[in-house]
Amino acid sequence: MNLQLMKELYEENDASCRYQRVAAALEAGIARGLLKSGDALPTQRALAAELHLTVGTVTHGYAEAARRGLITGVTGRGTFVTSPGSDVDILPPPAPLSPSTQWPDASPSHSPCANAPHGKEHKNLGFIAPFEHLNPSLHAALERMIQGMDARAMAELQSYHRPAGMERHRECGAAWAGRYGVPVSGKDVLICAGSQHALVTILTTLCTAGERIAVETLSYPLLRHLSWRLRLPLAPIRTDACGMLPDALENACRSGGIRAVYLMPSCRNPTLTRMPASRRRDIVEICRRYDVLIIEDDVYALALSRADDTPPLAALAPERTCFIAATSEILGGGLRVAYLCPPQHMLEELERTISYTISMVPPLMAELASRWISDGTADATLAAKRREAATRNALARDILDGYPLVSRSTGFFCWLALPEAWTGQAFAEEAARRGVLVAEGEHFRMTPFCTERGVRLALGGLQHRETLAEALRTLASILEK
Repeated sequence: MNLQLMKELYEENDASCRYQRVAAALEAGIARGLLKSGDALPTQRALAAELHLTVGTVTHGYAEAARRGLITGVTGRGTFVTSPGSDVDILPPPAPLSPSTQWPDASPSHSPCANAPHGKEHKNLGFIAPFEHLNPSLHAALERMIQGMDARAMAELQSYHRPAGMERHRECGAAWAGRYGVPVSGKDVLICAGSQHALVTILTTLCTAGERIAVETLSYPLLRHLSWRLRLPLAPIRTDACGMLPDALENACRSGGIRAVYLMPSCRNPTLTRMPASRRRDIVEICRRYDVLIIEDDVYALALSRADDTPPLAALAPERTCFIAATSEILGGGLRVAYLCPPQHMLEELERTISYTISMVPPLMAELASRWISDGTADATLAAKRREAATRNALARDILDGYPLVSRSTGFFCWLALPEAWTGQAFAEEAARRGVLVAEGEHFRMTPFCTERGVRLALGGLQHRETLAEALRTLASILEK
């Protein structure tokens, strides 16, 4: 990048602090189109010499720009302008969302792409709402609860309890974590208001501003936005067909500042990558060597039929792994209950954060989840959703036969790799014009240098298979063109 351009942008800005002027100069250059996504920035030493600043001042300015989501550092390569990305699967309506993230029940007036063909609503394959027509009956569950609980027990659900949750609810959480292969007891479990709340609790409690979070180059977009708000820079780590590369992770750890690594090892969002047992052991060994916390957010693991006994990272390294066992994907998106299983020595501080943020998860919601887990409803619902997912994955493979579709036998979504003629964004825009919403791969990028091009196709948001088939045939016709 031209040092002269940075000098001009810096001199035009009148921010009071010098490091703020560096960040503001970068922001102004991006806003005016002078700096584009992927542009390399000068080294901190070179820019400091050009602007007659100390290296520390420029370093502070780059850090502030990274906090604002303007730039990102790539280990061994330098610092680059990032590409803008919207929140995926995060913001509720009626906040404006990109076409790929429009919520399933949003009205056309809330959609930025309301001009579907012939006035029809879009077929939404962008938002993962896993077969919610198969969710257990809330009416039946509440009816049984009312009939089976006396007044004292009902009143207990309206009272305050310790932030970790009621003892019987934590025991059911431990049983649910066991479905993921995580061996814990109730005393090892904290009840959170969904997996996102569990992730926020981990990051705010166990990480300090300025510490870096290692993440795969394509990953859950919420982490990118949380890291920006919490001032926890991301360190994107290269991947292959088996997930995060151990050598690349070790190089990042060796450079210093890596506090935690975030992984979805059984079914990465959005590519469905599954990390084999040998790779997991390599990752664990590196994390132990450099004292790195492991955040295991395997939210879609239960969607898959377990074909082997691949252990979760929490079973390999229980002393440093925070495992998040979600329920919403199986029991319903409105049931905001997840079970956080951290190392014993972290429990107290994490529970304190829960008390600071939400006091406790509503006991009524935790009671519902506990009943469904203990009476077999959760397992029956999971089995039903797997059966439906198997049928829909087969349908997707049939209609998109001949195209590079990545699917799992019972996964809740697919990954459609795209030819060089398409970017994910361009393909998504064309699909939206034809009445189909997909999640473009650019939303999941943790670095502008990710070369994977594709779109994520959620299979469970449309209730009827025939509607899904129509949407998939539309995508096939775009690829044919």
